[in-house]
Amino acid sequence: MKLSQMMLNMMSVFFIVTGFYCFEEKLLFSTSSGKIKELNIIKGEVKVLGNAESEVFVLAYDNEDKYVYVPRQTQGQIIRFPYPSNQTTEFEIVVSEIIPGGIAFDSEHRYLYWTEPMEGKIMRCNTDGSNITRIFNDTVEPAALTIDKEHRWMYFGQGIPNGTIHKLSLDGEGHHIINDLASWVFGIYADDTRLYWMDNFMGDLKSALFDGTDIQMIVSTNTFKLNGEIDVKDEFIFYTSNTQIFKKIKNGGEVPIVLHTDTERVHGLLLFKQQEGKRYK
Repeated sequence: MKLSQMMLNMMSVFFIVTGFYCFEEKLLFSTSSGKIKELNIIKGEVKVLGNAESEVFVLAYDNEDKYVYVPRQTQGQIIRFPYPSNQTTEFEIVVSEIIPGGIAFDSEHRYLYWTEPMEGKIMRCNTDGSNITRIFNDTVEPAALTIDKEHRWMYFGQGIPNGTIHKLSLDGEGHHIINDLASWVFGIYADDTRLYWMDNFMGDLKSALFDGTDIQMIVSTNTFKLNGEIDVKDEFIFYTSNTQIFKKIKNGGEVPIVLHTDTERVHGLLLFKQQEGKRYK
């Protein structure tokens, strides 16, 4: 028996005896034609999950009910589909008669949030689209938004030149600007300690503390108005630029790794990561 096969068998025995199991990381992303795709990071395999038939600039995920939320600007809707699933992807309309921009999901209170850039509004609703509520209407073109789950704040950028980054509570209170040098922000993310955003105009991926101080440059894509969404998990940050998806250590100076090059421009990005392992008692 070959050594590689022996090691594989030994690993299989270890998983069975200890009750340990693992899952592969997947990146979901949207392209300029509206396709929603899945990238298996380990295997490098890509498959098409469905076609939203609209440009989709951001994706959001409900970890409890296992739905991916997708804003369709052309149709004026937010739709969702179950993931993961062994069935053919079927879209369900959650909200309609809007022109959505960014979206974010609050897993604690079970709310879906979205921006309406042309109306200058930030809205929210229940997971099924009921109880639609306007929580903010006092800015120009709010674009990408993210939720600081631990401290219960929301951050959003603007889809305009010379834009700003804003902070407010999840009920729309305590609004203030924390950064006034962020143009065309279509990607933004809050982890436990810092805020990250992509300046689409300049192609600079930056981070700062939640009060806007300690601004740091993570990487410059050197591309003009071709940069999209970002996602952050553990020590890594994932981002899109033109037709490519990159992975980089967020606090290191290492060169970014190209995970995938698509035939179309990549917009939305979502890292799907299930529980890595479990030991049974």
